[in-house]
Parts: sequence; structure tokens; C-alpha cells
Amino acid sequence: MSAPFNPALGKQAGPAQITRDGDKLNVALPMFSDAAGHRAETAPVADTGSTVLADDSGKVLARNGASGRATFDLPRKDNWYRLTVDATRTSPDPVTWMLGAQVTSEWRFRSGHEKSAAAARLLDLDYRQPLTGDNAADADKPLYYTVGLTTQGGQRALPITSLKVWYATDGTDWKQATAARGVDGRWKVTVPAAGTAKVDLRTTVTDTTGASLTETLIDAYNSGCADIWC
Repeated sequence: MSAPFNPALGKQAGPAQITRDGDKLNVALPMFSDAAGHRAETAPVADTGSTVLADDSGKVLARNGASGRATFDLPRKDNWYRLTVDATRTSPDPVTWMLGAQVTSEWRFRSGHEKSAAAARLLDLDYRQPLTGDNAADADKPLYYTVGLTTQGGQRALPITSLKVWYATDGTDWKQATAARGVDGRWKVTVPAAGTAKVDLRTTVTDTTGASLTETLIDAYNSGCADIWC
């Protein structure tokens, strides 16, 4: 249960979760896996959202009213697409989902006809945050962490060309964090001290092919003791 909670495409054991099979795109994506890659299956009574496929201009091609679940028909020709999946997790018990309340992932990816099921090349953000056992950062100090890329199905992750991060504590007043190229293909991120709060993160990353991902995590981690027992 390591924060933050997001789709963990590249760290999951077993078959790929988003595949191109012939001219179909199959999406079976758990949206709230933890930072260590532990798979969190969809909870039908708690999870709501949508899965939307668009062309590269943003024109919607297909939509499904379920988060991370869809089968879409695609043209045979190799093209760029945009896939947006959003999920909100709610519960009548406020203790159940203390973090990871909402995730929105927007991918730009290229795909063409495949003779058999093959992992679609979608980017996956790998967060490594030095949080406490309560998934908390020090309320009075900046949080320093790193971000890298992984991909599905054992595909090699390509270098990051651009990475930007924003943070908020209310889901609306976004401020830009510091992001700089680090070592081993990872980038270093600094989020200023946020006081006692639940911190939201928005990250946009692009690789050398032009593939990209913008991921918004509401209640990504605690700053100080921000839970209901404090």
C-alpha cells in the first residue's frame, strides 16, 4: 500500500493490460495500483469513471462509461491515438480510501494492426517517493523524489525528453514543482513543503518518440498527519 496510487502498466506480472489484437484495442486496466506495482482490481461498488479513445486531433472515436475497461475498434493503419481513463473511488466509510481518491491518465500513443495480441506502447510513470509508513512527507520540508518510465510487456522504456510536475492541496490551485534530469534515465522532482494537507500531483512526460502521458492524482500522498485520526 505504497503511495501514490495509479495505473502501474510496467510493473505488473502477467499479461499486458492494454493490448492491440488485430484491429481491436483491449483495455483491462486497474487504476489504483500502488507505487510498488501491487495490482488493485476494480471495485464495482466504489469505482466510477470512463474510458475514452480519440484520434490525435482530439476527436472522440469511442467511449465506455467504465474506468479502465473497454474494447475499441481501430483502423488497420498505424496512427497516433489518445486514450483518457479517469477513475474516482468513493466509499461511505471515510477510512477506506484515505489516499488515491481520483486518477486521470491521458496517453498519446501510436498503434497499428497486430496479427496477435501485443502490448500497446503506453508510457507508465514510476514514482519513488521517500514517504513514511503512513504515506506521509514532512509537513515542514520539501519532498524530494524521482520519476522514471516503464512500459508494458517487457518493452524497453525510451528516454524522457520532457517532464513537468504541478502540485496542489485542493485539486484546483496548481503550482509548478521543480523537475530536473537526474541519473539512470530518472528525473528529480522537488515539491515545496505543503504544511498539513493531502497533496495532489499532475505530471506530464514525453519520450523520444513523441509518446506522452499526463497523469493527475488527487490525494497522492499525505503532508504531515492529514488523516482523520489526527
